[in-house]
Amino acid sequence: MKTGVVLCYGLYSSERKDYKQYLDFIAEEIDKRGLERVILCGGFTNPEHSRDSEASTVQEYLLSVKPDFTNYTLEDKSINTNQNLEFAAQSLSKDDEIMVYGDLIRLAKIIWIAMHFLVGASQEDIYKVVFEFAYAKDLYKDFEYKNLTVVGFDFPGKTREETIGQSFAALLDVMALYDEKKNRMDVEQREKDFRLSS
Repeated sequence: MKTGVVLCYGLYSSERKDYKQYLDFIAEEIDKRGLERVILCGGFTNPEHSRDSEASTVQEYLLSVKPDFTNYTLEDKSINTNQNLEFAAQSLSKDDEIMVYGDLIRLAKIIWIAMHFLVGASQEDIYKVVFEFAYAKDLYKDFEYKNLTVVGFDFPGKTREETIGQSFAALLDVMALYDEKKNRMDVEQREKDFRLSS
């Protein structure tokens, strides 16, 4: 089955013009790629809107702009990229053709984490493939590995601070994949950032 895995970036609201552009792009991709199912990844990260998950608000918007497509699965237990893809993997089979969508600035970590959780690649294999992709110097193209494709969306208006912050987050999230203590630190920091109780 052709399955899209969409990483969400907070609760959707119409004020987020960059988010709207991302989701409009996803709506176009459903037709362009012939997606049969879409997994929306994002949990309950805003205590002021405790009944809404990132995934549910994104689904609501996508249904409003593309009512003919309704085959969504909500992965709404996660609070970071590692959990997004770890939990999405539970809804995928080894025969699925997987398209992962996320922020272009986060592309390196999305590729690494997707290869780890969605296709079970070893660190050595991931490093080799990512190395080759990075040094081919064509980073705007889709990343492809076996049955996995990763597509980065260039969110407009990213600040230098956001870009630098994501470079650190990429390193920390990947390291957290291989060490439970680091993973716990990563999750606890995200809970703190979102003002969530453990």
